[in-house]
Amino acid sequence: MSGWYVSYRAGAGTVMSLAKNRDEAISIARGLLDRKIDVQEIGPLLGMRDPGDIIDSVEIRKLHAMRIHAG
Repeated sequence: MSGWYVSYRAGAGTVMSLAKNRDEAISIARGLLDRKIDVQEIGPLLGMRDPGDIIDSVEIRKLHAMRIHAG
């Protein structure tokens, strides 16, 4: 699968950043959360999506919290 997106709030709109893969998308989302930016979801750009492919805002915040607590 080619590319992932990170969807986040910017002002009154929603913006997407592009990433090469899932791990990079998660890293981008964590950086946005560090800057107090409201991340909406992460997902693959193309192809059929399995239900587990989309990472919603609740799961993103859990991943971010685990990183903070891990050091």
